[in-house]
Amino acid sequence: MLPTTLQRFLDNQNAAVQALHHKATDSLAQAAQVCGIDGAQLARAIVLIDAQGPLMAVLPSNHLLDFDALCTQLSRTLEPVSADQLHGIFDDCEMRCCPPLGAAYGLDVIVDSALLEHDILHIEPGSHSLLLRMSRDEFMRLQGNPNCRSFSHPISALHRDDSSAANIGKTIEQFTPARIKRQVEEFHDLPALPSTALEILDLASNPRANAEDLGRVIEKDAPLAGRIMRYANSPLYGYPGKIKDLKGAIARVLGFDFVLNLALGITVGKSLRIPADGPLGLDAFWRHSVYCAALVERLSNLMPAERRPRRGTAYLAGLLHNMGMVLLGHAFQAEFFLLNHYIAANPDVPLETVEKYVLGVGHDQIGAWLLSAWGLPEELVTAARQHHNEHFWGDHAVYAQLVLVANRLLARHGLGTTHDVDLPVFSLQMLGLDAAKIIALSDTLCAENNELDELARMVA
Repeated sequence: MLPTTLQRFLDNQNAAVQALHHKATDSLAQAAQVCGIDGAQLARAIVLIDAQGPLMAVLPSNHLLDFDALCTQLSRTLEPVSADQLHGIFDDCEMRCCPPLGAAYGLDVIVDSALLEHDILHIEPGSHSLLLRMSRDEFMRLQGNPNCRSFSHPISALHRDDSSAANIGKTIEQFTPARIKRQVEEFHDLPALPSTALEILDLASNPRANAEDLGRVIEKDAPLAGRIMRYANSPLYGYPGKIKDLKGAIARVLGFDFVLNLALGITVGKSLRIPADGPLGLDAFWRHSVYCAALVERLSNLMPAERRPRRGTAYLAGLLHNMGMVLLGHAFQAEFFLLNHYIAANPDVPLETVEKYVLGVGHDQIGAWLLSAWGLPEELVTAARQHHNEHFWGDHAVYAQLVLVANRLLARHGLGTTHDVDLPVFSLQMLGLDAAKIIALSDTLCAENNELDELARMVA
């Protein structure tokens, strides 16, 4: 069934369209596959806005919008509208539907010329179970003969295999686009890992460390100690009475492992500062990281005992695997701002693809370099570098594979930046995990999220 606004518009225009009904899909790529059409013939829309007002950009569904090129060509400072604004415009459409017929909603439209290379075009008209088929001429007539420019690139042309790069410096020098060139030496101006974090890492590797040892380290950082105490006394834990010292907070309320990992996350996070909002902002980053860490730890507990990694290290692998994103925001603020805009404008394009196009390098490589430069354990470096590589099974691969599986499970709940929800058979076999059990585990984790959300807010 068509949304009322669009149905009225098509009726008034005597539109010559053909309806293609299909089972509900989660993305335009799936819709194209189910209907057996080329993604280049399926239009998608992105609504942007600046001081001049809103603008709908329409391009092929399998193309990435070149945000920079569009703004340059139009001499405008556009940015993607927020999810709330988008829903306000398309309030009679299903969630995440943005029908690419701007005239129906009173929006100015610009069409990418690549879309007009095809005689037959399709649109998703506000429902995830319906496409409309029409001629190119009819499509343009319904748009009100809009402005046409070239402002997109085929996603398939943006993939690069740089897995053999020897180090992050060479990769940046080789691939960074001219528009964001800066001295690679900026990466060497890293903030040092806080001394508190180094001491906590020493405790993590010491099997004899106890609550008193951890309390002595945390006491040296007054703001950190204050956070731990507030958390221990929060209604979330419902501890009867008042906790007055760190040892009690650790031993009686929160637990040694939990406080150790929380303290490490907070101290590491303090050394790198990025904006709080945006798809890659600090709030979203730490929420995903905290959920990933908790899920990695629980997944590792389901593994056969002989394959099971160290519990604390597994948790930290989940918590720190995306630190490259934070370094991007800290060291390359202008580019990080642009990257957020590209991701917001291209929500169905894999993050790795957008990163390579905008920055020329991925957060996985930068994160591995950062953790290595900080002298963190090789297990954590490997998890950062290989957590998108389902075929990796070298040294310490168990940590990278656990993070990869956790990320794909969380993607089923809309957490994180990956779009891939498939659980690789190879990964599950090597980890000794059952797909049905871990899906149920992740469902339970995400349903009981109050504690994790509170933890994420504290860390952020």
